Amino acid sequence: MTSFDIPEALVRAEIDEAALRDNAAVLADRLAPARLKCVVKANAYGHGVDLVAPALFAAGWREFCVATIPEALHLRSLLGPETEIIAWLYGPTTDLDEAVRADIQLGISTVESLDRLFEAARRTGITARAHLKVDTGLGRNGLSPEALVRAYDWLRRHAEDSRSADTDDADLTDDPGATADIRIVGIMSHYAVADEPERPETAAQSAVFSSARGQLRAVLDAADGRLGESDDLDVHIANSPGALTLGPCPGTSARVGLALYGLSPLEDGDPTVLGLRPVMRLVSTVINLKDIPAGHGASYGLTFTAATDTRFALVPGGYGDGLPRAASNRAEVAIRGRRYPVVGRIAMDQMIIDIGAGNDEVAIGDEVVIFGPGGPSAAEWGTWANTINYEIVTQLSARVDRTVRKGDGR
Repeated sequence: MTSFDIPEALVRAEIDEAALRDNAAVLADRLAPARLKCVVKANAYGHGVDLVAPALFAAGWREFCVATIPEALHLRSLLGPETEIIAWLYGPTTDLDEAVRADIQLGISTVESLDRLFEAARRTGITARAHLKVDTGLGRNGLSPEALVRAYDWLRRHAEDSRSADTDDADLTDDPGATADIRIVGIMSHYAVADEPERPETAAQSAVFSSARGQLRAVLDAADGRLGESDDLDVHIANSPGALTLGPCPGTSARVGLALYGLSPLEDGDPTVLGLRPVMRLVSTVINLKDIPAGHGASYGLTFTAATDTRFALVPGGYGDGLPRAASNRAEVAIRGRRYPVVGRIAMDQMIIDIGAGNDEVAIGDEVVIFGPGGPSAAEWGTWANTINYEIVTQLSARVDRTVRKGDGR
């Protein structure tokens, strides 16, 4: 049997809009009265932000989060001015002006960022909106306890400078940018181990965050509205694990990523038990079949040798598409509803499936479900590759064709 060309993309990620909408609704109900913020960073966790964000917008969602400013600017171009977009990861030399012009709300993780954001507001003549990002124990980005004290001092001094500037109307007239300022519209942090509900660190982080929130409210109240209104603060620390394990949800909103896509952030979590459905179905095609004698090897390094006569199916899809090479000789795929093992090393563009001797059910052109409904889960691929489902979906490359799957997704 010989291979033949398939005209369409060989590896495809089918995105189920109905599942996406349903997941968002389930999560919003679970979080209420806190609000759902849809996290669409990293190309919507590999699902394709150009498909996912407009679908969520059409379903009525207006609060979105990404990591970087380029992601935020792209999202603004996709969704227009009606959405609230937050980004929090940028460097000490990143130009913040474009973000301010596009009404991107920025997380503040250093005192120096307050200076830079204020300068951007003055240059653009547009008031910048910011969320103080507090490191409550995760140890990544965010204001440390010492930096948080300095940030509050900065805000107090800035409020006093603003009061002084109000007495000089001439300066305001001569320099329209002088009326532009910073408004603190939120305070945020991130849980480290909310996926392990029995661990005490989550409660400790919540206590630190609550204290920081109280201090910020006091600073804003003392500024008489010059820095923003304390009663309007957007307070968010919960991620997907926090949204699923904590009740009630802490804060006024939660930044939910992985769960939005129907995947569980919990080690032993079954998304269906949580009321969620996987949004992505990654599929390929059988393009070659060949009978293999006992003793024949498979793929680079010949790490697999057929113990008996068998039949190999060649399937496009490899680490060039984002499939983990570490899952070699461990992963499975599904063809016509039956699972078969991946044998030999997963190559850059293809993998070998052992379908067994005399198997006449599998034919060239058959669909292969790599993961998603009808096949293994992304979590199983994570186990086979000694990683997590987050990495499995987000590392899918640009070569994978992402398309909307029509129907109800069931």
